[in-house]
Amino acid sequence: MYVALCALAYFVAQREQFGLVTDARDATIRELMRDPTPADVLFLGSSATARGVLPAEFEARAKELSGESWRALNLAPFGAGRHIGFLELERWLDTHAAPRAVVVEVGVTSDLVGYMHQMLPRFMNAADCWRVVRERPHRYRDAQEMGRRLRSPALIDPWGAFAALDRFAMHLELALDSLGRGPEDSVRAAFNFALTRGESLYFKPGDPSLAPSVRQQVDERGFCRIAPDSAEGLAGKQTVLRRAAQAPYEESIALTWNPDQRDEFADESISRAARLYALEMRRLAERHGMRLIFLELPNFRGRPLSPAQVAFYCELGELLEPDKAVLYREESFQDVGHLSVEGATHLSRFVAERLAAPGK
Repeated sequence: MYVALCALAYFVAQREQFGLVTDARDATIRELMRDPTPADVLFLGSSATARGVLPAEFEARAKELSGESWRALNLAPFGAGRHIGFLELERWLDTHAAPRAVVVEVGVTSDLVGYMHQMLPRFMNAADCWRVVRERPHRYRDAQEMGRRLRSPALIDPWGAFAALDRFAMHLELALDSLGRGPEDSVRAAFNFALTRGESLYFKPGDPSLAPSVRQQVDERGFCRIAPDSAEGLAGKQTVLRRAAQAPYEESIALTWNPDQRDEFADESISRAARLYALEMRRLAERHGMRLIFLELPNFRGRPLSPAQVAFYCELGELLEPDKAVLYREESFQDVGHLSVEGATHLSRFVAERLAAPGK
């Protein structure tokens, strides 16, 4: 009876997306994905996409070029999002018509982060639980473990047996954690709902900033901005100024891949998660007749995509690399990993020009 009730709670929690009731960004994604209105373009990625793509700017430029109305949604969560993006796309296609195009973030965050993000189990279904145990795409449980292991590598590991066993155990734990979230998520949502007398499912419902933040992001179809005059915005801008002093604009624009530099993406033990879920997205795109676009989201004056990244994504779909002559300006970034509103406006219009211009 207990196991049956847990299974029922898991099913209900997955269907109602009770796992996405923890903060404003998760709430925004839940609201957008539960809206039955179809979309023409879905943007999937990490916080670099959440803060780097303005659907309204994309839509305006796309209509200007094509004469047609477009509806775009920014479904990127905070944190490394390739795996989450695939699960979002699967869930979207279960309840909506296929979009014309899916735009997937490419870059250091999406491709080379070796640990799973904390919100991953909230999206996982039974099929993906089996997939992660079989494929074992992630290297570390979290950022803390990654730092600890890089600082203190194993001294004894015959034929890599200990590492392989640990990797299997880690992914089995992840799958079981996902399957065990149903009762937890259902109970938490019920308590939140009762606490607010039926007004809100979301965690910390008494937070006065939660509701307006969710409303704004939903109204803008998923765009999340950093207030430039906030403590976070001001601190981030200081990091941009420091990076600008270290990496002159002209040198950054001219920067090309150094052939003597290690291409980490070429090492499939490092890029396994990024590769696996890019391939899964292509499978969905082919099945549903969607255009698959990979979009580079650079760091401020950071290194270019590696040859292995370019070759891999060009083989799977279309790769868009935005003009860094604009994005490498100081006003285009709010911090070294996230675009400002000016940068997001430029990027969004750039993508529209590649997707909606006549002949594209």
